[in-house]
Amino acid sequence: MRTFAKSQIRYSKSQRMGIFAFIGLIISFEIGAFFLNRTSESDSQIEIPPELLELNTSSTSTKTFSNSSESSSLEKFNPNALTAEDWQNLGFSEKQSATILKYKNSLGGNFTSKEQIRNCFVISDAKFEELKPFMDLSSVHPNASSKNQFQFESRNEYSIKEKPKIRYQKFNPNEYSLEDWQRIGFSEKQASTILKYKRSLGGKFTSLDQIQTCFVINEDKFREMKPYLVFPDSSEKIEPTSSKVEIKPKDKWTKFNPNHLSKEEWVELGFTEKQANTILNYKQSLGGNIKNAEILKNCYAISDDKFVEIEPFLVFD
Repeated sequence: MRTFAKSQIRYSKSQRMGIFAFIGLIISFEIGAFFLNRTSESDSQIEIPPELLELNTSSTSTKTFSNSSESSSLEKFNPNALTAEDWQNLGFSEKQSATILKYKNSLGGNFTSKEQIRNCFVISDAKFEELKPFMDLSSVHPNASSKNQFQFESRNEYSIKEKPKIRYQKFNPNEYSLEDWQRIGFSEKQASTILKYKRSLGGKFTSLDQIQTCFVINEDKFREMKPYLVFPDSSEKIEPTSSKVEIKPKDKWTKFNPNHLSKEEWVELGFTEKQANTILNYKQSLGGNIKNAEILKNCYAISDDKFVEIEPFLVFD
């Protein structure tokens, strides 16, 4: 049996060469067929369904038309009259539109120049240049909806249509009460802010510049009031403190509660009248009571050196 198995796998030299030649022929045929199919595939064109070609062509043309006609379809508009939806129609997202409106409100409720719009960080330079030729800040666009126009006018405190005609007379801003400021066109909140601002200056306006720098008084309103603003003559100004009040020497100081001191008593400690007024206003802003020395130190009218000087004498209830 073993001899028979061996005899079955023995081939002569000529037989082995014939087998090898046959195997080589098969391999050559397979390689040739592979390269032949590859060449024919590369030369042949892939057929694309006509429906897909039509869809691609239409989408490309639509996109091109949209990009090219987006700016050409714009009309003149007033940025102050736009709602969040209107900004979205101009290509901004819902979040960007909300940011633009908040930014406009931080400017007093209205854009007064195109440069302010450019400075809004959610409006890119490219988008600004696209919209700039169509911005009209002089009036509400006639095609704007009545709703948009009403919103614009209600937000614009000094709108020409809503603003009552104010008959000014010469006035000293230091003598104006909350009601007086409201009478010349300010809201109750704005009038209160003006009075607080005056207190922060020591209780008195001394120049037109101080009026102009109050952030609730815009440029238009300031120009409107300016010809009628008057301040006391130099003859009415208070004389220097040193000529009126004798400053108490430090060695005569006694323990004191800062909540009980009057303006004159603060002056006696070496503060100017303006500083004394500021300290009293600061105390009033805290509800009329300064609780401890650290809170008193935060009053900007008291320098660090002055605080070190008076600190040993401070007493609090």
